[in-house]
Formats: sequence, structure tokens, C-alpha cells
Amino acid sequence: MPKVLICDDSLSVRKVAERLLLAAGFDVELAANGEEALAGLTAGQPDIIIADVIMPDKSGFEVCAHVRSHATLSMIPVLLISGIVDDDITRQAVECRADGVIKKPFHGSSLQDRVLALLASRQAQPATVVTAPVEIPTPGDNGKTQMADMADNGKTPMADMADNGKTPGPTEAVWGAKVFRITEDQLEKVRDVASWAKDVETRLSEEQKQSSELREQNTAFRETAVSAAARIQELETNLAEEKKQSAVLAQRIAEIEPAASSAPQLEIKLAEEQKRSAVLLERLAEIEPAAARAEKLADIIEEIVKLGPKSRR
Repeated sequence: MPKVLICDDSLSVRKVAERLLLAAGFDVELAANGEEALAGLTAGQPDIIIADVIMPDKSGFEVCAHVRSHATLSMIPVLLISGIVDDDITRQAVECRADGVIKKPFHGSSLQDRVLALLASRQAQPATVVTAPVEIPTPGDNGKTQMADMADNGKTPMADMADNGKTPGPTEAVWGAKVFRITEDQLEKVRDVASWAKDVETRLSEEQKQSSELREQNTAFRETAVSAAARIQELETNLAEEKKQSAVLAQRIAEIEPAASSAPQLEIKLAEEQKRSAVLLERLAEIEPAAARAEKLADIIEEIVKLGPKSRR
């Protein structure tokens, strides 16, 4: 599993980068400043270094320059991070031979994608053959060494001896074994990293698929939320109208209620009045004949009174 050294004086930036790279399957080591990062390089070489350009002790440019100045470290990719990426930052990154500058805060998978791209580009470079110390041949008559002659012809000592039918001596055998061993080690490391990269690519594809599904769900949720918001607004409007109508009805009930509460008493009084009216009507029915007779008698008396003087004459 490739190891990434993250060097930044901001704890939050370190933690965010660590979380992103751990999720991508990297082994992560943290350093709070440039000196701490350089000290970590002596303990074990990372596969890639991520350094902030501005730190209190050593800048990311200085860390990168230190890495490039050491033969054993010079091939490690160095990715610089900065809150501002302008022409001056880019120029200094080129001067210290950094592998690139990325802006922070990180957006989406930009950090993981950049790290994967740098590792892939390093894997694509041809392996450098490191040989064990061998005897340095003395110069010949033409001023060239035997090694230089063989280099001009594109041959190695082992190949030259094989062409001449010679048996390699101890020094040549050690040289050839060393070349073979280191090459196999490098190829094995490349195979491991390629396998890891394929695994990360698979996981990344799955993450992208899940992200796509989540985006679709989020879009559907937003549409549902917008529809629900419109429905809620409509319901709130209807509720306000209902409350208004309820207030009007409550006011009318409050006005009618006193009259409604007096209805039983009015019904009792009405019944009493109806009863008295019936009694009066009954008495009236009894009195009317007598009144008629009295009126008739009064008329008769009046006639008699009128006739009285005449009868006396």
C-alpha cells in the first residue's frame, strides 16, 4: 500500500487530507512542519510527499529542494498545496522541481486523483538500474576505459563476456546478480503498486457509482421537497382562510348566543301570554252577548226617554 507523507502546519488541513487519502486506500503519515517532515524521511521513504508551501520553519519549496538534492530521495514525487496558486507560486514550484501545485481547500476527489496520477506517472518511467561497485578498468591506448568502450557498443560486461565465450569472474557475476536482483525487486514493486492501483480504481468506480446514485436521490429529494414546500404553502394559505372564516363564525355565534340563551324564557312568557289571551278570549265570548243585550236595552231606554214627554202631552 503506497505511503503518503502529508506536511502542513494546519491541523484541519492535515486531517482533511488524511481522511481523503485513507478513504482512497493510502497509508498516511502526518508532519506538522518542514523539519518534522525531513526527520520522517530518514526513518522511511514515502511513495509521495504532500507539502504546504508556507510553514513557520521550512516552506514546502525548501522541503522539495531538499528531497531533490538527495540521490536516494530525488525520485519521490512532491505535490505542493497552497491556498493561493498564482504565477509566483507556480514559478517557485518549477524552480524547486515540484511535481505540481494543488489549491486548498480540496474539492471533490481532486487530491486523490492528483496523487494517483503522480504515482501512475512514476510507475510508467523506466526503472533505474543500480549496480554494485565493480572494478574500474584502466584506460586503454585510445584513452577510453573498457567500460566506456562497452557502453559505446551498448553492451554490459556480462553481455561482452558471453559474446566472447568467456566465463564471468567473481566481480562480473556479482555485478550481474545485483542487476538481476534489483530489477526483479523493482518489477515486483511495480506489480504490487499496479495491483493496488487497479484495486483503488475499482473502489473509485464503485464510489463514483454510489455518488451518482446519491446525486440522483438528492435530485429526486429536492424535487419532492420543492413539491412539498408548494403544497405546504397552499395548505398554510387554506388554513389561514379557514381561521379567518372561523373567526367570523365565532363572532356571529357570540352575537347570537345571548338571544339564543333567552329563548326558553321567551317561550315560557309566550305560553303564559297565550294562556292569558285564551282566558280573555273566553271571557270576551261570554261578555259579548250580554254587551249586545245591554246595548240593545240602552237603545230601547233611549227610545223610551225620547217618547216620554210626548206621552205626557
